Amino acid sequence: MDWLPEALHPVAMRLARADQLAFELAEIALAWSRGSDDRGPLTLRQVERTPGYLDVEVSTIRPVPPIAAMLFSEVVHHLRSAIDNVVFYLVERNRDAPLTDSQARAVSMLIYEDPKKFEDKVKGLVKQGLTEFATTATLGKRTAALQPFADKTSVPAISPALSMLMGAGPDVANEHPLVLLRDYSNDDKHRTIRLAAGRSLVQRLDDVPRTRQLGMRHIEVGTVLEVVQKGVVTPVDTSPALHVQRPDGGVWVGPGYELDCLSRHVADIVVPTLITGMSLPGGLPAQVDLSDTGTPLAERLRQGGTTRAHDRAREMAGKAYWEAMKRDRQFPPIVAGTVPEQEKS
Repeated sequence: MDWLPEALHPVAMRLARADQLAFELAEIALAWSRGSDDRGPLTLRQVERTPGYLDVEVSTIRPVPPIAAMLFSEVVHHLRSAIDNVVFYLVERNRDAPLTDSQARAVSMLIYEDPKKFEDKVKGLVKQGLTEFATTATLGKRTAALQPFADKTSVPAISPALSMLMGAGPDVANEHPLVLLRDYSNDDKHRTIRLAAGRSLVQRLDDVPRTRQLGMRHIEVGTVLEVVQKGVVTPVDTSPALHVQRPDGGVWVGPGYELDCLSRHVADIVVPTLITGMSLPGGLPAQVDLSDTGTPLAERLRQGGTTRAHDRAREMAGKAYWEAMKRDRQFPPIVAGTVPEQEKS
């Protein structure tokens, strides 16, 4: 931990708090997916609209607890603030005079996809007397190296493990982690982050290739998940999950994997690069005791754990999955449907 100045130990506490919140969100998402009575968040029914066949459709969806979106928002806030805290410290550290009010308001982590816009912004900051951002200055060089136009790091919308499970091809919905962090933060200032039961994996053991091809599907009340033959027992497994919508009406993604990618990028790459000029994977503990123990921050960091929230949550979800596999099958009620006029004739 010698690379982290003592004045920035609170930044490590911020990142640890983000990890705590991410795990809380994982616990809430898992509890929602299991349902209050272990029957899951979806209520299904079978509707006979075509003689001899049943539409297996969603009749109700358990509302998503409001705390879920708030937890996601809080993680984003701590990650973005951690970066800005580091930048502010580095700007202030070697200055001969204190920052003016206008200079202090202008100090933050620059995030630009367009190198021309980045260059123009840097020139404006230098004119304000913030020469630390100049392209010839140490902080300026390190900030430029982390920009989306220079750094090709990306976050896919689907984790590699889930992509492999579904037999999906290359994920084209890739975004740079700093762009995502910036846009989530900006969106959250104006409207609530959208987190909902947007998707579900629907599995049929008698038709595995089709299950994989369809992947995670959009669901809402009235969505027909499958069509089965009446009188033939056909197992249909649903795995609904909470999803968050990326900024500007983007794709829906799993919040746990999304936050893990953002957190790793901030802790392993952005923060150490700004301070030391290089990335340091695992350079900061993921878990830190933030409670009232009287322990100095430096000692808390030395005692910190390395297992990230997403990894802890994956282990928790794995146990819940095997418990769910032991449950008895449910048989949704069959209700009469309207037969289309063309089929009556």
